[in-house]
Amino acid sequence: MFQQQPGHPHPLLPNLLFDLSRQKQRQLLGAFWIVALSLIGYELFWARTGSSLSNIGAVLITVSALLPGYLWCSGQAQGMPIFPFFALTYIWTYGLPLVINHPKVITYSPESQLSAALTTSGFLLLGTWVWFQFVKSPSPLPPVYRALDEHKGDRFFLMMLATAVLFNLSANGGWLQLSGGLLGTIRNAVLGLTALASFVLAYRTGTQELTKQQSRLFIILLVSYMLTSASGLLLIGASSTFLISTIAFVIGRKKVPILPIVLMLICLSFLHYGKAEMRSKYWGGQGIPKLQPWDYPAWYSEWAGYSLEYFGRQEEELSKSEEKESFLVRSSVIQMLLLAQSKSPETVPYLYGKTYAILPQVVIPRVLNPSKIRTTEGTHILSVHYGLQTYEKTFTTSISWGLLAESYGNFGVLGCAGLAVVLGWAYGKVTRWSLNAPILSAQSLFSVIMMTFALQTEWTAGVYVAALYQTSTVLGGIVFVLMRSYSTMDLPMMAYRR
Repeated sequence: MFQQQPGHPHPLLPNLLFDLSRQKQRQLLGAFWIVALSLIGYELFWARTGSSLSNIGAVLITVSALLPGYLWCSGQAQGMPIFPFFALTYIWTYGLPLVINHPKVITYSPESQLSAALTTSGFLLLGTWVWFQFVKSPSPLPPVYRALDEHKGDRFFLMMLATAVLFNLSANGGWLQLSGGLLGTIRNAVLGLTALASFVLAYRTGTQELTKQQSRLFIILLVSYMLTSASGLLLIGASSTFLISTIAFVIGRKKVPILPIVLMLICLSFLHYGKAEMRSKYWGGQGIPKLQPWDYPAWYSEWAGYSLEYFGRQEEELSKSEEKESFLVRSSVIQMLLLAQSKSPETVPYLYGKTYAILPQVVIPRVLNPSKIRTTEGTHILSVHYGLQTYEKTFTTSISWGLLAESYGNFGVLGCAGLAVVLGWAYGKVTRWSLNAPILSAQSLFSVIMMTFALQTEWTAGVYVAALYQTSTVLGGIVFVLMRSYSTMDLPMMAYRR
């Protein structure tokens, strides 16, 4: 790796965090092969399906989704692993649902499932090829960086995470008296800053660049944020924040924190089993009460009580309406691609870009245009077009589609190929732009934003573009107000060491 020659530290020492030593690279690659072979072995030999075509389809998707990760773990691809983690999400959203007897997937023939798997695999392979062209070789150092000072940056992101906790407490407690548009704008800004803060602080905890006091404070704030976020009976926010933080820690430490991951999975799974009863009581009845800080212990105690009641029931006593969906069933979106492939273009015509035509409209803040369309409008267009909902129903319920199924619904296989090229180019370009950049530089922070968005499996293009625009606006403010410009000519001499 690069090593600083003796001298004074510089705030812009290149963040060559992805240039692994051979020993750590072997360890990471070994962990990759354990996971890869376990997944493929399960899909081929352990999973029981109605046809081997389903197993073959799952393996095709899994292998294609793992390929970018292999290129990164083996050192052949450099930089922030944005596309590798994006591809990994297709294992549980497209691959595994084919072999778990998903109630909607099994309604389609094995041949249809294999066709969807081939479409997905082709999409991933084409995207991987485009992305790899940008990351297979190092990029030259840019002449100038804009970056936060290291110590000021740590304090800034700790303050932002504390602000996010305070915002959740205020929103949950009814302390904020703001219009819906302004509240939504602030909420989106807070979400973007929280993702940035969680990633940066988790990475710097992994590299042991934070002090012990700062690391402890970060963990306390992270747990507090997840608790205040999940109190609204939606676990996705807490889960996403933990996933982002875990990825950053793994990148920084080059080790997988097994114990925290296991503990978090246990906690989320436990709360998941009591979630339906809590929602039935509060969403469908009296409404979620305004939670003050001292109410959280009682709130989570009640939630835990419903979870314990679920485990205390006999399996035969559970009615079908009470059965809980597994994580894989809930996260799956391959059924939407199967639906689009089964109906288009023979029964239902393609949309020919209708969900993409609205993109210019979704970037305008609602505070400036109170009558703007919903950011989820593209999702609802798809659901209405394929007969899943009436337009009126979309105001109360949203059906997840994801980028790939949306692209097929618009242009068929050509749309999927176009999406692969666009995402491969975008993620590859951003990765190359941030190569050798400090973690607190504008380049790296933008790549962190792209990393967090790459993990959002249910978004359609409208949601993606709106969120990217809003979060980038916040980052732009940070860049111009809080960052300083540094010349790479001022960097201390660096020596290369294997």
